[in-house]
Amino acid sequence: MQLPPEVPLLAQLPPDWPAPEALGFGQYLGPYLVECQHRAEGGWGAPCLTPRAASPLPVASGATQYGLSVFEGLKAYRDASDGIHLFRAPEHAQRLQRSAERLHLPVPPQALILQLCRLAVQVHADYVPPHGRGSLYLRPTLFAEEECLGLRPAMRHRLSIVVTPCGDPLPKSVRLWAEPELIRAAPGGLGAAKTGANYAAGIGGLLRAKERGYDDVAWLDAATHTQLGEAGTMNLFVQIGDEVFTPPLDGTILAGITRDCVMTLLAERGIACHERVLTLAALTQAGTEGTLGSAFGTGTAARIARITAIGDGQREIRFRETGLIESVHAALKRAQETPGDGGRAWCDTVEPMGA
Repeated sequence: MQLPPEVPLLAQLPPDWPAPEALGFGQYLGPYLVECQHRAEGGWGAPCLTPRAASPLPVASGATQYGLSVFEGLKAYRDASDGIHLFRAPEHAQRLQRSAERLHLPVPPQALILQLCRLAVQVHADYVPPHGRGSLYLRPTLFAEEECLGLRPAMRHRLSIVVTPCGDPLPKSVRLWAEPELIRAAPGGLGAAKTGANYAAGIGGLLRAKERGYDDVAWLDAATHTQLGEAGTMNLFVQIGDEVFTPPLDGTILAGITRDCVMTLLAERGIACHERVLTLAALTQAGTEGTLGSAFGTGTAARIARITAIGDGQREIRFRETGLIESVHAALKRAQETPGDGGRAWCDTVEPMGA
C-alpha cells in the first residue's frame, strides 16, 4: 500500500472522542480514504491511503454530472476476544460488482475490493467500538472521476472507501407512507443496483412521507401502485399467521445482504419465510381476519426496524407485536458479532496492521 510520508500507519482517536452509544450513524468519519484508481489503458493501480480532507471533488466528472457511481455498505465488528472481523464481506463485494456492471463501470476484482476493505479497517482499527457496543461502517464507492462533459463511459475511475464508526442500533419503530404517485424504480431500471441514482429518485418520496407525519416511505410497484417493494433504505418483511413474507427480487429492489441473513436465521428457527408479492389489499384483509402479525425492515445501517403501520391516505394498516422482531434482532446481532456463530462462514477476520 502506498502511504504519503506524513501519514501514520494507524489513525489515532481524537482525545474528545464520544462514547460508542453517542456515535449515531455517519456523523464521525475516519480521517483516511483507502483508494485504488482504474485507468482504461492500464487497469487497476496499487492501493493507496489518502487524507480524507485532501480528496479532490471533480465537479465535471461523470459521477457528479451523470451519476456514474455505485457503492456498498458493510460493517466490521469487534468480537469478545477483541479481534476484528468483517461481516459478509464477499457478498457485499459481489453486489458491488453487479452494480458496477449494470452502470458499465470497470468491475473491480473481488480480491481487490476485499483487500481495500481490510486495509480500511486496519488503518482505522482504533475506531472500531468495543464488542457489543457498535461497529465500523465501510462505504466502498466506485465512481467516474475523469472530467469531461458529455455522456459516455469514463476513462478514469476510482474505488474509494470511507469509514464511519457507529453505535449499536436498537430496533426503532417507524410508520411508513405507501407512496401512491411517485416511482423510485421500474422493471428494467436501476432498482437492483446500489447506485446514487436510486437514492436521488427516493428523496421526494421520503419528504412526502414526512410531510404526512410518517417516518419513511414504502415504495409500491410502478404499474399498479398496489404491491409493496421496499422502504427508503430497507427491505420489508411481514408476518401473516405463522409465516413470514418478503417481496421477491424482481429487479426493482435491492438484494439486501441483511435480508438474506434474516431469511437464513428464520429458516434455522423453523419459521417459514417466502418471497411473495404483498399487496396492500392482502395486508388489509389479513388485518381484518386477525392473522396479521409483526412487520419490520432490514438493512446494514439499521439492522432491524419495527414497522408499526403503513398508510396511503385511504387506509392505515397496523401491525401487532408477536415477539418475532426481538427474536430476529437478537439472532442477527449475535451472528454479526460472533465469528462462527451457528457454524456459518459469515465473518472474515481482519489481522492487525503489520501482522
